[in-house]
Amino acid sequence: MENSTSQSESKVSIYKVVPSAITIIGMCFGLTSIRMSLEGFHEIAASLILLAAVADGLDGLVARQLNAVSKFGAELDSLTDFLCFGVAPSILLYCMFTNELGSFGWGATLVFVAACCLRLARFNA
Repeated sequence: MENSTSQSESKVSIYKVVPSAITIIGMCFGLTSIRMSLEGFHEIAASLILLAAVADGLDGLVARQLNAVSKFGAELDSLTDFLCFGVAPSILLYCMFTNELGSFGWGATLVFVAACCLRLARFNA
C-alpha cells in the first residue's frame, strides 16, 4: 500500500530547518553559560549570554528571509529565551553575588526566574 503523502511533501526543506538550528545554537550558548557560571568563569558566562542574544536576533530574521516562520520555531524560540535570558543570567548573578546571601539570594533568584517564565507565558498566550 502506498503512502498517500507524496515523497516531496514528506521531506523537510533544509531552509526550513536553518532558523531552528540557529535557535538550538543559542540554547547551547545558554546552557554552556550556566555551566561556566557554576564553574566560576563568570566573564565567559556573560559573553555566552550575549552570543545567545545574537542568535536570538538572527533566528527570527533568518526565518522571515527564508519564509520558514513556523509555530514550532516560535515555541522553540520562547523556550530558548526562557533558558538564555531567564535562567542563565539568574544563575550567573547568583554565582557572582547572591550566593553569599544564602537562602535570601536563592529566593531572589527563584523569583526572577519565575517572573521571566510568567512573562513569556503571557506573551505566548
